[in-house]
Amino acid sequence: MAGFRNLRAYADAEDLGQFHVTSFRKAISSTATTTSAWIDYSYFPGSPTANFYASSPLEAAVVDAARGIYVPSVAPATQWLRNVKLMSGASSATSATNGRQQLIMADLLLYYPFIDTDAVGEQQDLVNAVSIPRYTHGRVIAVGQSAASTTGQFTFTYTNQDGTAGRVSQNHFTFAIAGGGQVVASSVQSATSYKPFLSLQAGDYGVRSIESVTFTAGGGGLMALVIVHPLLTAYITQECRRTTSGNLESYGACTEFASVINKMPAQIKDGAVLDIFAAGHGGTLASSFLAGIIETTWN
Repeated sequence: MAGFRNLRAYADAEDLGQFHVTSFRKAISSTATTTSAWIDYSYFPGSPTANFYASSPLEAAVVDAARGIYVPSVAPATQWLRNVKLMSGASSATSATNGRQQLIMADLLLYYPFIDTDAVGEQQDLVNAVSIPRYTHGRVIAVGQSAASTTGQFTFTYTNQDGTAGRVSQNHFTFAIAGGGQVVASSVQSATSYKPFLSLQAGDYGVRSIESVTFTAGGGGLMALVIVHPLLTAYITQECRRTTSGNLESYGACTEFASVINKMPAQIKDGAVLDIFAAGHGGTLASSFLAGIIETTWN
């Protein structure tokens, strides 16, 4: 069992005090999000505080650990994701069940901020003054840092999982978004086919660093390219809300994911900056919130 001798050792870790429980709550702004497109919960206020990917333009940077969902440092022990409980809800009375969403929990590794999606035909060279932490490579997500007004297209060059530089991604479409914190790149097919991760050159599955970005059609905004390490994929099928008639009844239930039941537990490395990306499939996630509890364990 993922670093434990057996299931009994995994269960006994809690009795030995080798676990930590932390809570979080993130509130989406009132700006409309696109149904089935992805958002970055770290960008929005709550606990932990908002992460705007705000640092020197086009320079690689790491996210401050305080911007991620807290997990303790346990070295030289090895820490694992034990249990996740999640609740989606509306901040006021609503007639839409907007809380149904797919989630990806990820460790934020490296980001490149303030890429100009209107710099058509101009190669924007990125500065790699820091290296990717904790892992040798990750996957790439494009997070909008402002509203974007139109459909753009871009490619980026990168160093792949084997250390080969100058690799060229597939051509990606961006789409119009109403505000920052929304994943602005959709897919390689169209501006209305939504995917979380960007597609690489054939044969590649990871990125160590990104060297440049080139737009062939303007997107009307700013974005950050973020390298992440995915840890868990999950679904929330219900939400807690009030009806528009004003009664105070609650609808929906908490969704729980026990790692040992749903999949092999994911390792949480010391220094991890935990974040959640989500795609709302029942309507806009505007003015909704996501609250949860994460339990980790170690041996």
